[in-house]
Amino acid sequence: MDTLRTLADHSIRRILAGIALGIALVMAALASRPLLALQSGALLTAATWLGLWGAALQVPRQDLRRASLWRQLSVLAGEGAQRLRGSRGRQQLAAILAERLMWHADRTALAAAALGSLALACSGYRLLLQE
Repeated sequence: MDTLRTLADHSIRRILAGIALGIALVMAALASRPLLALQSGALLTAATWLGLWGAALQVPRQDLRRASLWRQLSVLAGEGAQRLRGSRGRQQLAAILAERLMWHADRTALAAAALGSLALACSGYRLLLQE
């Protein structure tokens, strides 16, 4: 089970790293307008959270034999992957993947809230300076 969790984490983190790089590049492109950069980062991170949450809800209905996690498991576990070929094994894999997706979604929601709070604080500070 720990191997499944580790593989699921690696698979999810690889995807999230690409998304985080895209968000960072958008924020860097908007660096001349810091408030807009923070707002954009918060919105894009919230969209990522929604995507993770939606993916976690879709996992039980998907055929995971085509997923990258299944291929990684087949390569690393070899004969051990044979145990997961039954419906019970697929249900276990789906449950672990959904649980890890929700765990990462929770962390992504915290990052979105932090960016949104920082944008709100900067906006409030900007209003105080104008008066």
